[in-house]
Amino acid sequence: MRFLVGCLPFVGAGVGALLETRSTTIQLVGMASAWLIWGLIVLASFISHPISLTVLRMGTPIVAGFLAFIAATDQGSTLQIITASIGFAVLLISFSAEIGGRYVQASAYGDERRFLLRPPVAFVAPVVISVVIVDFFIIATPMFFATQIWLAGIFSFIGLAACIKFLAPRIHQLSRRWLVFVPAGFVVHDEIVLSINLMIKKQELVDIQLARDDTQAADLSALTWGVPLELSFSKTLDVSLTAIGARHLKAVSTIQATSIIIAPSRPGAVLRARQLINGRV
Repeated sequence: MRFLVGCLPFVGAGVGALLETRSTTIQLVGMASAWLIWGLIVLASFISHPISLTVLRMGTPIVAGFLAFIAATDQGSTLQIITASIGFAVLLISFSAEIGGRYVQASAYGDERRFLLRPPVAFVAPVVISVVIVDFFIIATPMFFATQIWLAGIFSFIGLAACIKFLAPRIHQLSRRWLVFVPAGFVVHDEIVLSINLMIKKQELVDIQLARDDTQAADLSALTWGVPLELSFSKTLDVSLTAIGARHLKAVSTIQATSIIIAPSRPGAVLRARQLINGRV
């Protein structure tokens, strides 16, 4: 991913060609915006952290979308089609489970092992729309000012500020949903479904296995794709839910459960880590 991102400016992204008929101010602002967005993606590709994962996954759609637009215009050439393909490759890699796992693990403390959870299906469309809105204001705000459309620029700047305050933190929540292995046990860290982290002592966890079709476990995955895992406990645990989690489970703010279902993006890695822990024990 780092190699592909680094190649983009040098294989003919087409920003200059798109703006060559515009005024000098627009060209300068457009080129500066393109280099800034590219620079942030490069930075995010080298700094592994949940925040940089969010930046990466918000920035790569801008690059892929822009390169696809350039390739689809009358100016589109074989080189630009190749560049657009590279842009989409970067987009797909940035959303891969492997990248997500590396980024969340990089912020772990000590002996922690963090495993990213898949987003609930109901959140995919709202998050995609939110990312599109944020990306639109990121691009539109400087361009409105560059073209001296002051009123639109002011409204766009206000919209960008509102997005940073309200939408960006909600988008970032998807990068902060983890199953965590710690020496004392396990933690389900999920600000979308859980109002309080679910902490499970090592001796309380009976088993982690692929979820059965007829399971009666409490579904904390909030319905998502992929292969869910079922965690079984030796005793009943209190699970504190957010309003979203309570609505999904058709419950009140707290439930009691002897087993739960979660959906890590890499369930095989979770099971292998569990086997290693059991081996050491």
